[in-house]
Amino acid sequence: MTHRSRGPGSRPRPGGPRDRRPSGGPPHEHSARKRGPRGSAGPPPAYEAETLFGLEPFAEDELRRRLGQSVRLLGRPAPGRVAMAYVGADAPLDALRSVVAIHRVETFAVPRPKALLGHEHLTRLAALLQGVMARQPRGAFETFRVSAAGADSPVFQRLKAEIARATGLTLHEEEAQLQIAVRPAPGGKGWQVLVRRTPRPLSARAWRVCNMPGALDATIAHVMVTLARPRAEERFLNLACGSGTFLVERLAEGPARAVLGIDIDSRALDCARDNLQAAGRLADAHMVRAGAGRAPLGAGQFDTVVADLPWALLVGTRRENEALYPALLAEAARVAVPGATLVLITASHRVFEEALARGGGRWVPEATYPLRVPWERGYLEPRIHVLRRAED
Repeated sequence: MTHRSRGPGSRPRPGGPRDRRPSGGPPHEHSARKRGPRGSAGPPPAYEAETLFGLEPFAEDELRRRLGQSVRLLGRPAPGRVAMAYVGADAPLDALRSVVAIHRVETFAVPRPKALLGHEHLTRLAALLQGVMARQPRGAFETFRVSAAGADSPVFQRLKAEIARATGLTLHEEEAQLQIAVRPAPGGKGWQVLVRRTPRPLSARAWRVCNMPGALDATIAHVMVTLARPRAEERFLNLACGSGTFLVERLAEGPARAVLGIDIDSRALDCARDNLQAAGRLADAHMVRAGAGRAPLGAGQFDTVVADLPWALLVGTRRENEALYPALLAEAARVAVPGATLVLITASHRVFEEALARGGGRWVPEATYPLRVPWERGYLEPRIHVLRRAED
């Protein structure tokens, strides 16, 4: 399922409406970067990584692994949020795959949002927004949005007008490229402004040029791929591959001996090929048109099998799933080598548990990870299941 970045978001920028990039660079954020995290004059810039609920540990692991000594994790201020201090290059932040978005965080020692309209704080806010904008290609930001409690109040209307004036961007209350959020600071010590660093969430992958109903969020697919511990000698199978999210995310982790996607829908396979082509990975994966419960493959060929099982929402019905789930588990067991890993996700918990119980112990559960995924005006609660193929 696709996911939109929640919270912090908007875009700023002084200059004319056409030339949206501030001249001379962003002195505020640039100088903060130069101070460095250790033994320097001031604190490093603060950020928050936004994740889907339940993926916080995986995001923390990736932050440590990719950013190394440049990052210091500061805890989880809320579900789906990881606070951190970071001084380093922008590219590693933009390459994170388990997070929805990265937000720049600035704390203002003011008693209420109205004080942000003062000259000193407004100048600092403009510098923050300009600093974020300057780190993306010219013209990447054209619209902004401010989210906050009381965002329609006269104070916030004035603040939005000042942001538009300082940035040259157009206010857009729905989908905007520069996402800005205003909230009370932890412990009631002032107010914080959070600005998403990128025009689109990191979860909105650039390679996704074709989409299918119910397509899995790429951050979830990435986590599921890493749970199988990808390696160069791995033979990787995606049953019911849909638009190819698992295939692209697996190949992004490095080479594999074989990567194969199977789907009964020829339109889905065409969509997957388009996405693989956009990712520059079309030659590294193969497609087969077949049902997930009847693959034209020999027994014992794959080390890893993954699947996004239909949740009976946008795809499939409960009755169809009651037939599909046991058939898919049995077929996965047939084509997998003993000791292979199976990673699945579903929100149809009872159907899955019944199908697993009917599997005769061919798959041994190893771990389960509950998630909360935004859906319309609420949340769905799927689970990632990691299973091991029993020895014959």
